[in-house]
Amino acid sequence: MAERTSEGAEPPIRDGRTPVGSGPVAEALCVGDELLSGDTVNKNAAFLGVRARSLGVPLVRVVTVRDRVEEIVEAARAAADRCDVLLVSGGLGPTTDDLTTEALAAAARVPLVRDDAALARLAEKFRRFARSMPVANHKQADFPQGADILANPIGSAEGFAVALGRATAFSMPGVPRELERMMIEQVEPRVRARFGLAAVRRRVYRVLGIGESALAEKIEPLVLSRRAHSPGLAALFLHYRAAMPEVLVVLEATPDRDGHAASDDELAAFDGPFAEALAPGLYGIGEADLATRTIDALRRAGLRIAFAESCTGGLAAATIAAVPGASDVLDGGVVAYDNRIKHAVLGVPRDVLEQHGAVSEPVARALAEGVRRVLGSDLGVGITGIAGPGGGSPEKPVGTVHIAVADAEITRHLRLQLRGDRGTVQRAAALWSLKLAWDRLGARGLAGVVALEPIPRE
Repeated sequence: MAERTSEGAEPPIRDGRTPVGSGPVAEALCVGDELLSGDTVNKNAAFLGVRARSLGVPLVRVVTVRDRVEEIVEAARAAADRCDVLLVSGGLGPTTDDLTTEALAAAARVPLVRDDAALARLAEKFRRFARSMPVANHKQADFPQGADILANPIGSAEGFAVALGRATAFSMPGVPRELERMMIEQVEPRVRARFGLAAVRRRVYRVLGIGESALAEKIEPLVLSRRAHSPGLAALFLHYRAAMPEVLVVLEATPDRDGHAASDDELAAFDGPFAEALAPGLYGIGEADLATRTIDALRRAGLRIAFAESCTGGLAAATIAAVPGASDVLDGGVVAYDNRIKHAVLGVPRDVLEQHGAVSEPVARALAEGVRRVLGSDLGVGITGIAGPGGGSPEKPVGTVHIAVADAEITRHLRLQLRGDRGTVQRAAALWSLKLAWDRLGARGLAGVVALEPIPRE
């Protein structure tokens, strides 16, 4: 997405190739045919990016290669010429296509050496699970000569750190839960100790319903007007992270070549101008997402919520339920896909369904009020729409969605015309339903940063 430095200034270059600030940088090397064939989604890269940023070692490049020794060696050596920290995932298993250890030893031009203590630990893991250790697993006790072994308490593949040119390569398993724990417990302390790091400060503005270009028109003049106030603000990076219908605006205090970076106070000074410019789409400042904020507001108010969903098929309730602590506020939900369920379970009048159709404002309102009544909740949310790809009409094209939120005082309604494939429409509708609930909590004085009037556009 977009990145901007101070006007007229070129970013500094490391080794003629990689733009950086004054500190160390990281790259990720992800190994596995399955990542390139599409059989496995590479969630490790996203996790490593988040953790690297929090460390203060920005991840500037991610490279994915097949399980081929020569390709891993080539990619690792190239990365080691550009970065200080190389985060490697995958290829540490016992099978013939697990070749990362062999390849990194070749890249470092050192032999593989069997570690007897590692072999004993591996055998003990198999004994704990009452299994005999196959001979194939013995290779997991082989490491590049001189490597620092990284413990893996929850899997068979221990990782390792090895010097590779100017960089240190940290090799971790591809299994996400094993990689995540090893990164946090083994890799990060070593990187902090080596570089004496502080996390890069940033400010995140969370916006629903305003596209990137419209956002840019609103906020970039505000950022530009402040760049001359200090060297740190001149070096400020502005990022956009879009996932329809939401966009995150990120102000990042990346240091310039002289180490100047925006302070926390300088970042926070954008809050007021941004809140005014981005109303009513701004719903929060910080890392917490919409579901987390909605749960927190409901919990603080002592209120509970329920969902009646048609086109989203339970996705809105699932979005809430995915957040730890959801049981404090979530009563439940009804997937009322068929009109028979809308009427028999939630009490939507037959004449309303016949006169207005299932995808309509009256039905959305009746769904919200019905689920609130049936489940005894404080807030009821109703969603009905046409997710596509078929089912649309000139009057109600694909992407038409009606959402309502009901409480003891009022029922509020929002009509949307969403774009995208079926999954995109469903996800957007689910998020908009939470936004409407969030807005209602704000109108009652129960939420923090709020948008009192939702904006039904994409």
